[in-house]
Amino acid sequence: MFRNRLYLAFFLLLIITLLQASLAVWVSGVASYHLERGRVANQMLNEFIALGADKQRLKVWLAQALLTKESPIDQRDNYLQQMYDHLANINTLLLQDQKLAQTADDFDAISQQMKTLSILETNVQALQRNLEEKETQPLAEAELWRLLIETFDNLEGLDLKHVIANAINLQRERSSTAEYAAAEALKHVKFLVVVMLIFGSITAIVLALVLSRSLYQPIQQLLNGTSALAEGNLHYRLPEQGHSEFTMLSRSFNQMAAGLEQAIQKEENHSKLVEQEVAERTRQLQHALEQLQQAEQQQKRFLADVSHELRTPATAIRGEAEICLRGQDKEAQIYKDSLVRIVDTGNDLSNRIDDLLMLVRGEQQLQLRLKTVSINDFWLKLKNSADPLLSGYSKKLLTHFNPENLNADAKLYIDIDKMQQAVMILLDNAMKYSPAGSTIKLEFILDEQLTIHIHDRGIGIAETDLEFIFDRYFRAENARQMRPDGLGIGLSLCRFIVEAHHGSIHLESERNVGTSATIELQLMES
Repeated sequence: MFRNRLYLAFFLLLIITLLQASLAVWVSGVASYHLERGRVANQMLNEFIALGADKQRLKVWLAQALLTKESPIDQRDNYLQQMYDHLANINTLLLQDQKLAQTADDFDAISQQMKTLSILETNVQALQRNLEEKETQPLAEAELWRLLIETFDNLEGLDLKHVIANAINLQRERSSTAEYAAAEALKHVKFLVVVMLIFGSITAIVLALVLSRSLYQPIQQLLNGTSALAEGNLHYRLPEQGHSEFTMLSRSFNQMAAGLEQAIQKEENHSKLVEQEVAERTRQLQHALEQLQQAEQQQKRFLADVSHELRTPATAIRGEAEICLRGQDKEAQIYKDSLVRIVDTGNDLSNRIDDLLMLVRGEQQLQLRLKTVSINDFWLKLKNSADPLLSGYSKKLLTHFNPENLNADAKLYIDIDKMQQAVMILLDNAMKYSPAGSTIKLEFILDEQLTIHIHDRGIGIAETDLEFIFDRYFRAENARQMRPDGLGIGLSLCRFIVEAHHGSIHLESERNVGTSATIELQLMES
C-alpha cells in the first residue's frame, strides 16, 4: 500500500538523517580531539621555549652579577619563579597529553618528556641552591666563571641546554605529527561528508522519483475523473486495481459518481413524472373545460328547448280554451272534448316537468318504492303500457317472451313504475326515430339475470355521439334535425333509474341502420 511506501521512505530519510547527525557528532569529536592535541602540543612547545628563554635570562643576570655586583636579587627570584611556572604548566600539559594519547609512539614520547621534565625540575632546584650559596661564599673571579658554567651548562653531569633543546625538538615533532594527523583526519572527514552527501542525495532523488511516480498516475486519473464529472459525464469511472489507498479513493470516487448519477437520474425521472402529471392534469383540465363549455352550450340549448317544450303545451292549452270561448256558445260535447284535450296536454306538461325535477334533484331525492315483482307481472305491465303507445305511431311492436318456461322462483326487487318508465323511454325513442311502417322488437331474455332487449331500424347514432348519448341534455345532430322538440333528458333519466336499481344499460348503434338498447337487472336470490 502507498502508506507503507511512505513509511519506508520516511524510515530511510530518518536513517540518513541519523547517519548524518552521527557523522556530524563524530566529525565534531575528531576535530575537537585533534584541535586539543594540537593545542596541547603547541602550548607545551611554547612552555619549553619559554623555559629555555628564562634560563638564558637567568644566565645573563648571573653573569652581570659576577661582573658588576649590582644585579637585583628580585629579578633573579622572578626568573626562577617563571621557570617553576613553566615546569608546572608542562606537567599539566603532559597529563592532558597522556589522556589524549592513542598510540604506543604517543605514550613513548610522553614518557620521554616526563623524564625530561623530572630532570629539568631537579636542575632548576639545583640551580636555585647554587645561586643562593653564591651569595654566602665569596669566590675568586675564575672560580665564579667556573661556577657559572657548571651551574647553567653542566649541572650534575647534565647539559641543561642540550636537555631543553632535545625536549623542544621532540615537542616540535609531536606538534607537526598532531597537525598532520589533524589534516589527515580532516581529509577523511571531508571524504565521508561528501560520500554521505552523495548517498543522501541519491537516496532522496530515488525516493522522490518512486513516490512521484506512485502519486502522479493516481492523481492524474482522479483529476481526469473530476474533470469528466464537471463536464457532465456521470458514467466515467476510475480503475480499481490493487489494494492501495488510491484504490480505496478510486472506489469512493466511483461510488460517489454512481450515487450522483442515480440521484440525477432519479431527479430526471421525477421531473419527467411531474411533467407527465402536469400534462395529464392539463389534459384533464382541458377536457373538463371542454365539458364545461359543452355543458354550457347544452344548458343554453336545454333552456331554449325547455322554454319551447313548456311553451308549446301552454300555448295549446290556451289556444284550445280560446277556441272554445270564441264565438257563440257551443254544444256540451264540444266543450267536453276540448277539456279532455286540455287535460291530456296538461298531463303531458306535468310529465315533462316531473322528468326535469327528477334529474335536477339527483339520486338522493329519487324515492324508490321497491317490492318483489315476478318476471311475468313485469312483462305484462310493460306490454300493456306499450300497446297504447303504438296508437300514436304507425309502427309495429314485436314482442318475444315465453312465460310458460319461466322459472317460478325468478323474481325482481324493483320499483316497477320507475322501471316501466325507463323501458317506455327506450320504446318511445325507438318509435320516434324509426321510419313509418318499421318494426320495433321488445324481448325478455332470462338467464342468471334478466336482459331487456329493444331493437329498432331507425336513424341510428353516429359513433362519435355514442359516448355522450347518456349525458344530460345531449342530443345527436341527426336526432335534432328529425325531432327538434326533444329535451335530451330521456336517456339520461333512463340510465339514472336503471343504475338506481343496481342494473346496467348500454347502446349499440350504427347510423342509418338502427339501434339496440340492452338493460340488465339482477334477479332476487331465492
